[in-house]
Amino acid sequence: MRTEIELNNGWRFAKIYDLGISENDAVTPEFDDCSWEKICLPHTFNATDSVTSSYYKGLTCYRRDLELSTKYKGKALYIEFGGANTTAKVFVNGFFAGKHDGGYSAFRINITNYVHYDRKNQIAVLVDNSPTNYIAPITEQGDFTKMGGLYREVKLIAAEPVHIALEDSGSCGVYITPHNITSDSADIDVLIKLDSANNIEAKAVIFAPDEKPVAEMCGHTESDRLTLSKKISAPQLWDGVNSPCLYRAEVTLFYGDKATDMVSENFGIRTYHINPEDGFFLNGKSYPLHGVNYHQDSFESGWAMTNIQRERDYGIIRDMGCNAVRMAHYQHCSQEYSLCDDFGICVWTEIGIINKMSPDESERHILADGFAENAKQQLIELIRQNYNHPSIILWGISNELNQMSDEIFALYQELYELACTEDNTRLKTYADNQFYGRFLQLPSDVVGYNRYFGWYKEAGDAEHFGEWLDLYHNSKEKRPICISEYGGGGALTQHKDSIDWLNDIDPNGARHYENYQSQLHEIVWRQFSARKYLWAAFVWCMFDFPSSGREEGDTIGQNDKGLCTRERIPKDAYFFYRSVWSSEKTIYITERRHNVRPCNVPFIKIYSNAQSVELIVNDRSLGIIKRSELPNSNDTVFVWNNVNINKNEKNTITAKATFDDDTIKYDKVCWYGK
Repeated sequence: MRTEIELNNGWRFAKIYDLGISENDAVTPEFDDCSWEKICLPHTFNATDSVTSSYYKGLTCYRRDLELSTKYKGKALYIEFGGANTTAKVFVNGFFAGKHDGGYSAFRINITNYVHYDRKNQIAVLVDNSPTNYIAPITEQGDFTKMGGLYREVKLIAAEPVHIALEDSGSCGVYITPHNITSDSADIDVLIKLDSANNIEAKAVIFAPDEKPVAEMCGHTESDRLTLSKKISAPQLWDGVNSPCLYRAEVTLFYGDKATDMVSENFGIRTYHINPEDGFFLNGKSYPLHGVNYHQDSFESGWAMTNIQRERDYGIIRDMGCNAVRMAHYQHCSQEYSLCDDFGICVWTEIGIINKMSPDESERHILADGFAENAKQQLIELIRQNYNHPSIILWGISNELNQMSDEIFALYQELYELACTEDNTRLKTYADNQFYGRFLQLPSDVVGYNRYFGWYKEAGDAEHFGEWLDLYHNSKEKRPICISEYGGGGALTQHKDSIDWLNDIDPNGARHYENYQSQLHEIVWRQFSARKYLWAAFVWCMFDFPSSGREEGDTIGQNDKGLCTRERIPKDAYFFYRSVWSSEKTIYITERRHNVRPCNVPFIKIYSNAQSVELIVNDRSLGIIKRSELPNSNDTVFVWNNVNINKNEKNTITAKATFDDDTIKYDKVCWYGK
């Protein structure tokens, strides 16, 4: 049976050109690397400089020793890399073993023919995050810092000669497809791919969410693949955040009477469809999607995130009430998809085609050699590596493509057809910000619009977002539409009363008032929630993240449109969405950081999903507002206008919320009157 060994410790790292050595020196086993930095994986060499305009882009090397005993003789040996940005070349004992172009997917390198037993082997990996013309995102495209390194985990896989495919674009080699799903039964197909064609027996056992076996299927194959099928009764559905039930398939290979390999994969049973008038349906029931865009990044370690950090982030996303996430703008770590399976979060995931396909600035937009092949590779890897995750509902092909030519359109058609061939069970999409001509004709099943009304001046003011959507829905777009990006910046240190959007907001500069960000989201969400044809809305974005070259709000080198800071501090807008989307009891006084106020505060605003809220200033009640008295029945914004506070002293502002089960919760802030 296969063995897996973590290879995260014991590495040495260097930016080799800084040391004045050649690539050949760096991968030579005899080279003395004792002076190199000792590191553990995951690791990015941009963890500290990612917010600077001169973050490191260039060639680096990772080296470590690997000892293999003779028990591994006769095994098929692979090193699996979770991700290496952007290009990786792998050497074993000085011999080139393989390479991978593309910074976001997992890949495996077969090292069987390059290793020694009962003595040290030297593994060297050249990793380069320099921009290219042929790997998407090309050149400097994409509004985020492309951190380099072996930024996900690495492991050794030792498999018997007869094994489930390990050379299938980084996939697990097992593809599980539920179909013919009703409340009474579901058919489960299990496709098993092999790296060799022999007389092999395969067995698949299906375990229910309670881990009891509910089906067993067997078959023989003499080709490189086999499909096993079985009907199960009374399936428990993967039903989003309501009930994210997961089944498990355990697939075992037998060669003769010997078990040679086993793979265990979780999967879910669910149906969904998207209607151009009525939105998203999960398991036959209306299920409007609302969520956020999310970049892989943490303030502690950049792209070299730990599983604990990912769990924290998705916990925050769920706490806010999200039932969907768009993983921007590339394939994410496998653990993220598993977390979404467990949480019941529906996923839009995409490849890294951003803004441009071509480095050619003429109107011809000629593609660079190798670009088309690499784009197809990224799409195949994305789909095959993540096929079994029930949380994934959409494969995305591009984000904000702003070039068009016959060659680009033709490649786009190829990519769409490739996605359909690889997976005909899910819908395909793209995010558009051009809204005209052939950009509206790019092949997809559904479409998302990136539009920033109320932030960027060219979009228009926030109050007219709904009118613009109606125009496109009614006359320009026949496919189901969603909002794939919207929002605005917010700086925790910046507040101002009576903000005027046209004069007070500088989208690309310093004035990013936190209270304007929350007001913008209130205005926009009110329009979205009234339009059931929108099958989803994704805020840009969940957390502030590194974007080299930006200087805006109160940060340098960051995009500050997050609902939380990069340090995971929630902004006011976070609590607005929590009050709207979450069933958790919420009471929150806004502008709490605007704590030096005029004696006549223009208004005090409270976000709450309570049935009534009372405002108390310095032990004096200013009255109770019932939710039923708000302009709309689903409103969660309670406002008291023209509130007087005491001058030259600290004032205590208290909100008392009474919920429908008579639970009472409080929130409190202190403001100084001037």
